[in-house]
Amino acid sequence: MAQRVGVVLAGGSGTRLGQTKGDLVVDGVPLAVCAANALRPLCATVLISVAPGSRNPAEGCASIEDAPPAGRGPLAGIEAAFAATGQADLVVLACDYPRVGSEVLAAVLAAARDTDEMVIATDGRGRDHPLVGLWRRAMAAHVREALDHGFFKVRALLADVEVRRVGPADTPGIDLDAALANINTKADLDLL
Repeated sequence: MAQRVGVVLAGGSGTRLGQTKGDLVVDGVPLAVCAANALRPLCATVLISVAPGSRNPAEGCASIEDAPPAGRGPLAGIEAAFAATGQADLVVLACDYPRVGSEVLAAVLAAARDTDEMVIATDGRGRDHPLVGLWRRAMAAHVREALDHGFFKVRALLADVEVRRVGPADTPGIDLDAALANINTKADLDLL
């Protein structure tokens, strides 16, 4: 089994929120720290992915910067993480999922088969959450190719790779829909 490195995606500008998401405090904890805490029990190392020149919002963890140019979204952070982690697989968690804890990530990892290139959480409506999941080392080439061709949407990769989806039926005892609530606007905070 390949080593697993946790990656907190905290490089977004939070335009709709009015501030960077990694610094946003929910229940007394910055979102980037909350995500790092969820990853720590499951990964050898946890890295915080930040935009070029940005401050690390989870100072207890090492950070990696996206390669320029800016504005390429989470794929740029995932690319930087692959480049910085040797042959490790990545356990990816975007910082705007404050209710995803270690138990959700452990369920995703437990479902992984050797042939899966990605293993991701899927909510009760069937909506994929690829920024909550396992990205195998084989995904590095797909990410690089997408960025080289100007494709920055994570969902665009899903059609071309072997994806295992972990939904509510696979996670008894976990309210996956509640866990996968993410924060994009101030109104989303009121729903937590």
